[in-house]
Amino acid sequence: MFPWSDRKKGPAGQRSGAGSSPARGRFIGGGEDLDSWASARHSITRPLRWSSFMIRSASLVRVLVLFLTLLAGVWPGDAVFADEGIGVLESFEPAGPSESGSCRIDGKDYVVGADAGLTVAGRSSSDESVPPVPVLGHLVRFEYALPDREPLITAMQFLDFGPDSIQDGPHLMWKDEATAIMFTVVNGKVIRSEHEGVAEGDVLPTPSATVSSVTVHAASEPEKSSWPDVSRILAVSDLEGNRETFLSFLKGNGVVDAAGKWAWGDGHLVLNGDIVDRGDEVTELLWLIRRLESEAEQAGGRVHYVLGNHESMVMAGDLRYIHPKYRFTTDRVGLSYDDLHGPTSELGRWLRNHNSVVRVGPFLFVHAGYSPQLDALGLELDDINEAIRSGLGPPAWPPAGRKELRTGLIWHSQGPHWYRGYFPGHAANWGGRPTDEEIAAILERHGVEHIVVGHTVVDDVGWIDGRSELIGIDVAWEDPTEAAGLRFDQQGLRRVDGAGKGTPLIDRVPDLVE
Repeated sequence: MFPWSDRKKGPAGQRSGAGSSPARGRFIGGGEDLDSWASARHSITRPLRWSSFMIRSASLVRVLVLFLTLLAGVWPGDAVFADEGIGVLESFEPAGPSESGSCRIDGKDYVVGADAGLTVAGRSSSDESVPPVPVLGHLVRFEYALPDREPLITAMQFLDFGPDSIQDGPHLMWKDEATAIMFTVVNGKVIRSEHEGVAEGDVLPTPSATVSSVTVHAASEPEKSSWPDVSRILAVSDLEGNRETFLSFLKGNGVVDAAGKWAWGDGHLVLNGDIVDRGDEVTELLWLIRRLESEAEQAGGRVHYVLGNHESMVMAGDLRYIHPKYRFTTDRVGLSYDDLHGPTSELGRWLRNHNSVVRVGPFLFVHAGYSPQLDALGLELDDINEAIRSGLGPPAWPPAGRKELRTGLIWHSQGPHWYRGYFPGHAANWGGRPTDEEIAAILERHGVEHIVVGHTVVDDVGWIDGRSELIGIDVAWEDPTEAAGLRFDQQGLRRVDGAGKGTPLIDRVPDLVE
């Protein structure tokens, strides 16, 4: 119901939980698979920001959304108009076998439906026989229908933390070219400050315990797409907000020192997409990467942040996979999560400056995969990257952007943010398994020996389907013992763990099909 919460490996090489948490103000019907291009049309729309008048006029809103939905060629069937919220649980009376219950959230009363789904964040499926026990004073995430009477809750997820434990930020929003407004959440409270006369190179202090200051950088030109002469590379993927595990991994591999400062000289660190979503330290992780980019460049090295599907989703307003703490903080700040990563935010304009496909040494790094259909377009890497950068932002899942690959590189199933055809368990749904000749053509076009991908979970860093040209590196970063990366230097190509121990790549990384 709430896909952010289950980040474990799931069937068919996907993280389980890739299902049906509806965004705000949307028709919802049956389950859906985020990574299924065919089913995305009726289930993913930009969250709508309703005014209080529109919420009170729920019938009018339902008619309007139904009209727009039908206009898009989608029929909702037995869908229900729903909204979503998060707040502090003040009281809870569970529903009986044949009667509704009640609860109070942030001073507002709700009816709890007799068949409402109740879950506890982080609880394993083996515990489902035990009724969930809410903790008053903790946060609860909920979905509710908007009938003519009081709101009826249809699903609730009891969270294991209260507002006082929430830290987030800083978020730096530009009011004009020299005026920035900073929002930081400390112990659940929003601290706002305005900075005037801000210039490039200025260091702004923050109240955050994790990000004590941020340095303002002028908007720069996107980095080039090809770096052929590189002798040291370390690549990881799909960090998903796991800042502490990532920082520990970098220290164990000598990339940063004990203070977290760049210590790898002219080495190149590649982050192969999906740094955002699911985890609860996304903001702090982005600031860490941004700082390391600057430090690495000064030392003669580089940090390459390759954009993935979750970056493009966040910037487009598809927010189903953000950790619930961000729904709480954005509600308190008064800005949507995609606004905090929009073109007028410091992090947003920085994100929009990155590539989606990059050659580093003998490797082509792409988040999901480089399909034969993409190769058939004959585009240079710079062309692909510029086309994607120019299309970042709303709307999410535009119909036209999924029909033609050339004009829909961000959202098309054969595009670099989504393609899964390298994996046997997925190939049938993604245009078939590429032939050896098709892979060889991609390698030759870009002058590389290997294609490195994330996006699809593998049980360890290594070859995909026994093909040494294809390397999968998406492992589970929420578990520090499973964190691993791909390293290339004078010792050759190998898999490294969080302590820097290297082992040869295994011959086969099976698709995680259950």
